[in-house]
Amino acid sequence: MKTNLTTPGCLLLACTLFACQSGDSDDKSLGSTHPKLEKQLRKDSVRTPISSDERPDLYQRYRITMEKYETKSDFKVEEKYTGELAPLDEKSHPEATRYKSALLKGMEAGINFADKYTVVTVGCGTACQYHYVVDRQTGKVTDKIQSSAGARYSVNSRIFIINPPDAAINYEECTYCTPEAFVIENGKFRRISEEDL
Repeated sequence: MKTNLTTPGCLLLACTLFACQSGDSDDKSLGSTHPKLEKQLRKDSVRTPISSDERPDLYQRYRITMEKYETKSDFKVEEKYTGELAPLDEKSHPEATRYKSALLKGMEAGINFADKYTVVTVGCGTACQYHYVVDRQTGKVTDKIQSSAGARYSVNSRIFIINPPDAAINYEECTYCTPEAFVIENGKFRRISEEDL
């Protein structure tokens, strides 16, 4: 069945489109046109918990401190391992079997920390990460450390920063996001402080 638009039909369609598109320059908000919604919107206040404007001085202090650790020559790697990469030793850590698939997948990346280790990160829930350290000479999982906001590390340094400084974090509200520095010694992490500088 074929439909023909007549002149009155076209006129009605044009008027409808014009009415839908036109409006005052003072368009009302959704809340103002729905009184109950407006009342609820006034009651609910949305606040961003993480903001770069809140305590930037604290962020700067963390940033400067962590940079000092990362650039200190005492923590630079002296010797580089160039031998064959050992496979995972599942008996070396109580959790190695539980996270075997993740560890094997992560080890495919090769050495990524302190020139003989592979760090494999496994999620452990909201704002939670486990970082396993695998010695690639022996295949042993030598240590594990937990963070809330990730980690930063380098193949050329023995420094491992958990929760690296981030200008977007409000450190007063996120107490578990405090950056911390560790150094790896004989496969184990040791927390370092300003006394180490």
